[in-house]
Amino acid sequence: MNQMAIPWRAKVGFIVVCYAAVVAVAAMWITVRYLAEQRNPADFNSGMAAGGDWFLELIIVAMLLVPTFLLALLIRNSEAAYTKFARVLLGFGLASPASLAIMAIPAIGNGNGLLGSVCLYRVFAFPMSAVGLAGCCVLAKFKRPRRLILLSFLIEIASVVFLFFGLSTLK
Repeated sequence: MNQMAIPWRAKVGFIVVCYAAVVAVAAMWITVRYLAEQRNPADFNSGMAAGGDWFLELIIVAMLLVPTFLLALLIRNSEAAYTKFARVLLGFGLASPASLAIMAIPAIGNGNGLLGSVCLYRVFAFPMSAVGLAGCCVLAKFKRPRRLILLSFLIEIASVVFLFFGLSTLK
């Protein structure tokens, strides 16, 4: 029995649709959470609300890992494509120390602004981003992309180590 191969464009289109679906669901969940906070602001001034926000972030990042894993599987055999993918992941890894540096600015780190919140959530996404980077590193067949992804992974870890141990010495 002959099976027809799925065209490469169809596979890429499916991955794009997966990313769009994840972004749409995440936007819906964040909007619902925001509207609930606006209705009952007193209910969102506790550690439980902060924990709920963190779990929502982890769920969204976990959902983003699914199409990323599919993309990594799709481009796994192409060194050029996987190298471009690794460069994007390196930029993603560099966002972690950049977020820490931006949050160190008192006007941004102490406020309730959008930039400070985005930076804070980027740093708190470490567990899931480390899992994603490790998975992409394992899937890499070629040395150069693997090294770039490993560098990104090490930058992530160094950022978190600095966050926990560097800030504890400042007190």
